[in-house]
Amino acid sequence: MPDLSVSDAQLERLEEIAVELEAVYVGDYGSVRPADALEYLLDTYTSPDADANDEANADTSDAAIESLTAIDGVGEVTATALVSAGFESVAAVRDADPEALAEVDGIGPEQAIDIAAAAATIGEAEAEAEAANGSDSGDDGEGDAGDGRDGAGAESPEDTLQQAMSLLDAHDDRWRESDGEEPYEVDLPNGSTTGVRTKDDIKRLIFKHWR
Repeated sequence: MPDLSVSDAQLERLEEIAVELEAVYVGDYGSVRPADALEYLLDTYTSPDADANDEANADTSDAAIESLTAIDGVGEVTATALVSAGFESVAAVRDADPEALAEVDGIGPEQAIDIAAAAATIGEAEAEAEAANGSDSGDDGEGDAGDGRDGAGAESPEDTLQQAMSLLDAHDDRWRESDGEEPYEVDLPNGSTTGVRTKDDIKRLIFKHWR
């Protein structure tokens, strides 16, 4: 095997690395040669392509996390857990069974239904917007005061509230105020009704039984 020529400066640097490795990995009862330091550097080398892929994957994950925080009730921590579990878009969350979402770290069964229902309202709002604007070829993409979004396409608080209520509005014949112990009652598929305390509870039941 041919010898490898190194400059004095390179050899000095290898010797410095050998001393550092010896202090960290070997201690007082061993030694690391410059050749060992060179082998360590080769073993731990990462190609530029791998670095680029890692950066691209990180950028994709960051974008996915940010997009999921648009779902009502999903913060950065929950969005990160969803992305780690493979739910990388609002559509993926919307189409998932609540049982699958409940298996994600930090998400319980009731929260899973809330998240899926909130994602569904986003999908409904987007579909309505596309239907309303599908023939408008003059849109410059900057948004205006009439579409409920700012110039960057971010939803206003009014949009978020409208999306949260759209599930209730779409099924307003299946729930109503109650004269019983609970403020509201919801129809179930078996023909019975059940009392609930909040509109969030209504939303969970409607999403579970009538989506």
